[in-house]
Amino acid sequence: QRLRNRKFSSMLRSSLVLAIALSTALIPRAADARVTQTAHSQVSFTATGPAGMQIVGTSSDLTVGEEWTNIKVAVPLAKVTTGIALRDRHMHEKYLEVEKYPNAELTLARSGLHVPAAGASSDATANGTMAIHGKSRQVTIHYVAKRTGGALHVAGSVHVNMNDYGIETPSYLRVSVKPDVDIAVAFDVSDLTL
Repeated sequence: QRLRNRKFSSMLRSSLVLAIALSTALIPRAADARVTQTAHSQVSFTATGPAGMQIVGTSSDLTVGEEWTNIKVAVPLAKVTTGIALRDRHMHEKYLEVEKYPNAELTLARSGLHVPAAGASSDATANGTMAIHGKSRQVTIHYVAKRTGGALHVAGSVHVNMNDYGIETPSYLRVSVKPDVDIAVAFDVSDLTL
């Protein structure tokens, strides 16, 4: 009886260890320490209107993280400002609906990115997924990356159409902009291992 109990106990322990190992492997990681973002970051959203009018929304608030085999860049849209408070409120509440959809997120596969060696730079394109306003679309981003010491300086750009994301074409003071938006982002990261 004792021998049977000992065997059962040993099997139970082995099963628990296996279950814990599997659950740890299967639970998605929110971020991995291999990507560390530094303080330097900037994002801009540029839309154009009639007679060459431009509306530029900017923010220095973005995060760069790692999820499984992907790099994710997230921008809290409530922090994007255009320089006119009333227009910003209109944009945040009516068009972007930031309470429901707080972030714009770009996800890129690490395997599709070229990281230059120390002192070198790369100029390339990568395919990824842009998620805005509850909708995801495939995009191609152009980026330039330069490694200096342990830091990687990245600047990228992507073109999107707001209507593809279910966002109504914005109109402010009876002037409408085109639905096409150019997004530019720049940031520094360290400890990037691909």
